[in-house]
Amino acid sequence: MTVNPAAPSSAPMRIALLISGTGVNGVAMHCLLLVQYLLSRGHRVLLLHRPGAWIADRPGLEGAEKFATSFGRSPAELIRVTKRLNAFQPEVLHTHMSSAHTYGMLARILSRRPVVATAHSTSLQLHWWFNNRVIATSPDAEAHHIKVNRVSHRAMRMIPSFIDTRSFPVIGDAERMAARDALGLPQDSFVIGCVGDICERKRQIDVVRALANVLKTEPRAWLLLVGGRFKEYFDELTKVVDELGVASQLITTGSRNDVPALLAAMDAFVLASRKESSPLAVLEAMSRGLPVIATDVGMLSDFVAENVTGHVVKVGDVDAISRHLIALAADPQRRQAMGDAAQAAARAKYDMSALAPQTEAVLREAAAIKNRPWLGFAAELCGSSSA
Repeated sequence: MTVNPAAPSSAPMRIALLISGTGVNGVAMHCLLLVQYLLSRGHRVLLLHRPGAWIADRPGLEGAEKFATSFGRSPAELIRVTKRLNAFQPEVLHTHMSSAHTYGMLARILSRRPVVATAHSTSLQLHWWFNNRVIATSPDAEAHHIKVNRVSHRAMRMIPSFIDTRSFPVIGDAERMAARDALGLPQDSFVIGCVGDICERKRQIDVVRALANVLKTEPRAWLLLVGGRFKEYFDELTKVVDELGVASQLITTGSRNDVPALLAAMDAFVLASRKESSPLAVLEAMSRGLPVIATDVGMLSDFVAENVTGHVVKVGDVDAISRHLIALAADPQRRQAMGDAAQAAARAKYDMSALAPQTEAVLREAAAIKNRPWLGFAAELCGSSSA
């Protein structure tokens, strides 16, 4: 169920946002932008995060109250967090990632406060059923949570992830040259890029195999892989690279915080994942004006318009990836046209200005719900639990 936001009320809310991940990834970026947006709308936000989490010290969150928790299951930690929530008196909780979802479930049981959970992936877990609203970031995730986790149609909403396109402007010639110089890439090379943890789910080995095919007709091709390395899979990828003899045309940067600058070095972007929901890396590449080749999972067939902003292929179809890359390498004008269309689509459909208000509307809708606390007496031990 997609939310079409009406004119939002101007009344500020008290919102507790819980995120249990620690690193920088699509979920963390989504939460960062959402908190920044909510603060700009005048809402009070309490951000609960793990100690040392990437999101905790990001610029733009100075107006948020912050509280570090291990999200542990011990009674002492549950009481400590409950006391902090009770002191803040949130009108609604918004949870992201598994441990945070569990805390949201417990809050729903212990108090009248409504809970909204955003489903950034698909899994079989008990907590989904307890939320007042569940936001899925792709149609696949929406269908999964309705069918597998028994979330009611009434409670389900579908809102894609979003980016701040202002942080990902179209690549200029001077910026591209500087980015390639910094990476040691020849200025006349055809650079294929991929951003994401190097792991089995992302299937970067398929992109390596595609590089080997492209090099047979386009010797100027390079592959730039940006992302943290899962050791077992990275070792397997390294073995394939050596077998195919493409090590001299491959750069792996590891995890980086300067993704916009690295995207500037690329001519085309590939995401060969076997499983995704609403990957921000593709939207960021599109916003920078890059054509995208992506597998048909999650929101990717919605993000990428076939033969307009790029191409959608089946998971594991290395031949299709190779064929499309060879065609893009041979036709700079086509690359430019696709990149222009991708940039326009990202700005019109997936910018935070278009989608963050939809999330705000769901939070406001949920905040009006008054749950019956199943174990409210327990919350009273930690201070007032009334919303």
